[in-house]
Amino acid sequence: MYKILKMIHHTAGLVGSLIVLLMAITGILLNHRSLIGYSSNTAMKLQEFIFALHSGNAGNTSFVWLTDLGAICMIMLSISGVWMWVNLMLRKRRREKNE
Repeated sequence: MYKILKMIHHTAGLVGSLIVLLMAITGILLNHRSLIGYSSNTAMKLQEFIFALHSGNAGNTSFVWLTDLGAICMIMLSISGVWMWVNLMLRKRRREKNE
């Protein structure tokens, strides 16, 4: 059971961290639009593209499910991480009692 939980934790961590990384980068770029530029039409299209990535809507395509997946991964990480930590502490206590 512990090995399966650990695999779920690692997979959710990898997928979730990539999604959170995407959201963080696009969020920073939206907060500091001067990094992209203001003056040109190309810069405005780039800002629109970054906003579309950040919000989960690009044109007629919605990929809000991707942000939902990120949230689900973070929930799984929280639950599995706490579970593994509690399991580790219980094993340590049992080992100390047996010594």
